[in-house]
Amino acid sequence: MSRMMKDEEAIPFYKQLKDKILDDIEIGKLKHGDKLPSERELADQYGISRMTARHTLSILEREGVVERRVGSGTFISNKKIEMDFITFNSFTRNMINRGLTPSTQVLSIRKIEAKPMLANKLKVAIGESVTAIKRLRLVDDMPVAIEESFIPEKLCPNLDQIITDNSSLYEILENHFGIVLVKAKEYMQVTYSEESDSKLLKIRSESPCIFQEAVAFDRNEQEIEFSTSLTRSDIVKFYSELNLQ
Repeated sequence: MSRMMKDEEAIPFYKQLKDKILDDIEIGKLKHGDKLPSERELADQYGISRMTARHTLSILEREGVVERRVGSGTFISNKKIEMDFITFNSFTRNMINRGLTPSTQVLSIRKIEAKPMLANKLKVAIGESVTAIKRLRLVDDMPVAIEESFIPEKLCPNLDQIITDNSSLYEILENHFGIVLVKAKEYMQVTYSEESDSKLLKIRSESPCIFQEAVAFDRNEQEIEFSTSLTRSDIVKFYSELNLQ
């Protein structure tokens, strides 16, 4: 057993190995795309069982730190996309500001009647016509999130005829309808992907994801958009900057 394991016997071996790999990533010893030793090699190197090595890699895979490729091995995939959940901004602008290339695929556009929950979110009458837009968000051609937006048709008539792939919904609202969104109330929770969503996001079924609901407002405090999003947790991390005084 290596010295690292002997000095910290109170900490489970899998946790020690996980922390060692994360430390090597932090200091740059391991980089995105680097191949890790096999389970057998890790077991021999650190004096642990192959089961412990396998468990460690499984945890790192679930957390999006490594990627297992059948027949090739395990590789560092610690390339997280940062999203600010405090500053209200469009997905397109957010990604461009980070030097990434965003793209969008429109999955469906339809007009629906507002049921009680949706009517309450948008403060419209039950049964009022709402435009529903479902889109797949990608970053550097990698699927990241599935978003669905609901906007009262009376505020944005013929919106369904304007929006296309790779167009920014918020820019359309501003340029075509004179609506500027300035704030949002947002809720976030952990969930698991269903089979249909997993296929779109190219992840395993029942993978952990981040589910968000938000209501966006204009300058007059009017509810303009209710949206939901399902975001991959393996490649996205949310952050915020808070002033404590």
